[in-house]
Amino acid sequence: MSAIGIIFSNIHDHTVPELTRGRTMASIPFGGRYRLIDFVLSTMVNAGLETIGVITKTNYQSLMNHIGRGKDWDLDRKTGGLMVLPPFGHADNNALYTNRLEALKGVLGILRKSSEQYVVMADCDILANFDLAAALRQHAQSGADLTVIYKKAFLENESKRMNKILKMDAAGRVQDIAVYQGTQGEVNLSMDIWIVGREYLLGIVEDAIAHGYSSLTKDVLAPNLDTINIQGFEHTGYYCCIDSMESYMEGNMELLDRSVRKELFDNEDWPIFTKVKDSSPTKYGSEASVKNSMVADGCVIEGTVENSVLFRGVKIGRNTVVRNSVLMQDAVTGDNVSLNYVVTDKRVVIKDGRTLSGYATHPFFINKDSLI
Repeated sequence: MSAIGIIFSNIHDHTVPELTRGRTMASIPFGGRYRLIDFVLSTMVNAGLETIGVITKTNYQSLMNHIGRGKDWDLDRKTGGLMVLPPFGHADNNALYTNRLEALKGVLGILRKSSEQYVVMADCDILANFDLAAALRQHAQSGADLTVIYKKAFLENESKRMNKILKMDAAGRVQDIAVYQGTQGEVNLSMDIWIVGREYLLGIVEDAIAHGYSSLTKDVLAPNLDTINIQGFEHTGYYCCIDSMESYMEGNMELLDRSVRKELFDNEDWPIFTKVKDSSPTKYGSEASVKNSMVADGCVIEGTVENSVLFRGVKIGRNTVVRNSVLMQDAVTGDNVSLNYVVTDKRVVIKDGRTLSGYATHPFFINKDSLI
């Protein structure tokens, strides 16, 4: 079953501005060694997709450095493979796209030339690992116009996220698509991963251009659910949406749960690939203490680390205590430092004796290359 993948790398940059000032949503570091794009890109590769395009917009240098030509995902090919698709500006006002529909307008030429039967479209803000091949089979067998991946979830009353909720009938056909804030109870959350026939997608995008529509969901899909057959495919495993610093912190902390790590990373049929780097083993000093933490290669730890995620090359000084924190690549703490609910970007230096603390819902964030 042939399909081409389209990944939107910048759609949700505005939700985590602290982490996307100099990078795309797709290239946000996560889990000690990964980038957010690794999850959706690996899911597509595991389903047998051999041609995948990554649509970019701004600040995509780090994304290109990470994915390169796709060698680490076995996508460095003469035919198909991984394509980084730069943004297409409008000649009249030099504006770039603001949503999926406008982004798709810029890659119509590639979709027209493609020979694949289906298109899989996905964002980069989702942490999940599932059988996309099964979703493709269901889509082909159901005769649906589109299939959307969704997750049944129970939302608390205080949830402030803008959730895209699907209402479906007993047969699994989507009857309504709506965006809610503060929704509570059990709902069907759209993961914004869509499967659609290539020719059908070309038709609706070209029709949207002719009518001057600006949103694929609001202008094309939602008003026409009586004629457009959208089926749901339920993802029953682990799911996390990175749409704030709170959820970024939450997603990293959930990796400390062995069951979550096992579900995301220990499936032989659906491995999560990433760019491979050669680093020396982590060095632990004589007074080092590490509990319930993920520590990447190349670190030097002289102090205490608890319930934290450390990326490559992090250095923890003597008598320093790091708890409930995420320290990105090459962050350095001096001696006698205390960190609690802190997120540092890359190459942050925290000098001796500093005490920094946030909270689970409001982590203390330090920008890249900062000196504290």
